[in-house]
Amino acid sequence: METQPTLNQKKGFRLNYTTLNWGMLLVMLIIEVIVFSNLTPYFLHLNNLLPVGREIATLGIVAIGQTMCILTGGFDLSVGGVAAISGVVAGVMCSPKMLDLPFVVGFPIAIAVALAVGMTNGFLITKVKINPFITTMAMNFILGGAVILITKQPITINKPDFKFLGATTFGDIKFPLPIIILVGLYLLFFFILKYTVFGRKLYCTGGNSEAAKVAGISVEKTIFFTYTFSSLLAGFAGIMLASRIATANPGIGSSYALESIAATVLGGTALSGGEGNIWGAFLGVFVTGLLSNGLIMIGAPQAWRDIATGLVLILAIILQLSSKKSRRLAG
Repeated sequence: METQPTLNQKKGFRLNYTTLNWGMLLVMLIIEVIVFSNLTPYFLHLNNLLPVGREIATLGIVAIGQTMCILTGGFDLSVGGVAAISGVVAGVMCSPKMLDLPFVVGFPIAIAVALAVGMTNGFLITKVKINPFITTMAMNFILGGAVILITKQPITINKPDFKFLGATTFGDIKFPLPIIILVGLYLLFFFILKYTVFGRKLYCTGGNSEAAKVAGISVEKTIFFTYTFSSLLAGFAGIMLASRIATANPGIGSSYALESIAATVLGGTALSGGEGNIWGAFLGVFVTGLLSNGLIMIGAPQAWRDIATGLVLILAIILQLSSKKSRRLAG
């Protein structure tokens, strides 16, 4: 006689999906290393890998906030606009040709702008009840226009204090500070999501918001803080990028929303919400970053890099759908 699957069995299916997803990413990393190291001898050199890590640190930080938003069942399409306006505000504050303030003054002002955007997104989503997709897409348009009104041209800030955050390196190998910041932030938000009350509330909200309300969880407050965190992280990433290149460019961040969603989903976070983890996003960013770098090194045009990223994302979605179908059949 057939028996119903036990809770442990159901957990096993989730474990199998997680294992399969991470296994897929690791296989992809191995394939990338084998293929590109054979096509170009410089692919595995520290002189290539460390700059790649520094470059993907910005997107990796944005992906933390995007992961949290997707875990609640939403999206944040305003992250690119937030990164751009935060970097530009920091540039206006610190540029010798403009206000010429110290970075310790300009940085909190730029972060405050990101905070205001995140709180506005959270308010519109939770109180005005506008769909997260529409809210953040509209906010991205607003921020894009605001950045152009502030400056139409990149702002150069060639000051040591401004460049410290993004351009500092350590030791003979010149290990970039942005990589250290990236890993530190992932450790911090891993702890928040796994071991704090807020993290548990976030997963419950994304898994079943109605059940979360019945359990006494303030779903609106959880979502509000999630989008606030997302904007703060995007703003920080934008400032760090401006610091790294010593330029506040109003054109940056246009692809951050889609790239961060791609990395998050590739890392195993379910678009339906409530399932995923922060380290999956980390791996997703790393896989897509190495893929893009390898294609650049062999001279592939941007079109092929976009196609490759799209195909990888489709593979991740198919994996998610197959896993959910398996669980439905099992349960």
